[in-house]
Amino acid sequence: MFKKKKIFDKFFDLIGQLEANYPKDPFGKKPTTNIENYYKKFNEVKNINHPEIEQLEKDYGYSINKEWIDELALYTQITIKKSKLNYQHGRLLYTVLRRYIEDKNYDNFINVLETGTSRGFSTICMSKAINDGEILGKILSFDILPHEKKMYWNVFFDNYGKSSRQDLLQKWKKELKNIIFIQGSSRTQMKKTHLDRINFAFLDAEHTYKDVLSEYEYVSQKQIKGDIIVFDDVTPGTFNGVVKAVRKIKDESIYEVKYIKSSDKRGYAIAKKNV
Repeated sequence: MFKKKKIFDKFFDLIGQLEANYPKDPFGKKPTTNIENYYKKFNEVKNINHPEIEQLEKDYGYSINKEWIDELALYTQITIKKSKLNYQHGRLLYTVLRRYIEDKNYDNFINVLETGTSRGFSTICMSKAINDGEILGKILSFDILPHEKKMYWNVFFDNYGKSSRQDLLQKWKKELKNIIFIQGSSRTQMKKTHLDRINFAFLDAEHTYKDVLSEYEYVSQKQIKGDIIVFDDVTPGTFNGVVKAVRKIKDESIYEVKYIKSSDKRGYAIAKKNV
């Protein structure tokens, strides 16, 4: 098992080096603001109630430690932008994956796939679910941004200079051990993984109808009854391509689809395979 795991890691390390094109300075060429303003944003949102997320945690029987996720959010989710900050997808992913692990619909080792890594928040939350569930697993996370390139990320940490995603996430070493960060477009890189099965997936890359369906079709072919896909940003009026794609998936009835909102501006869908 562990010898195979080492070979697996080396294989995906090579894949991650294949695509070198990515936007330079995607979040700016200097810190967006000072540390105090990031903490102000953090304090504005960290204690907001989210009834549907809280009900999901009760229904599924698992919830992530609040202090733990708040600290991770401070490093990776508290940014300066026009829309209201919301990191409840981390709670949702942890809860749903812990429930999946408890239901034991896998063979000793689970494969998790994510598109749209960004700063790594959701990836780390899913890795914590694997660790807390006391199982072996690996998360493959795809993004056009490289993992070890130093840049500004529009987070408070920028005030100490440029950093890589690896630098941002150093406080979560136990979680990092389960993750392989693959740099490149999910369209070009996913198909190179040759996974036999994807137990759990979080799709959050390109938000067009075509791209969401393309990712879904790849993942669904590698899932069996009981496996799960979580879709982010299922929000009418904001990401209509995602909404349309998820509606089509629901209408096909291959997956049972459950909609969850953390606010009027942020929705998700949990799709569990029926057949």
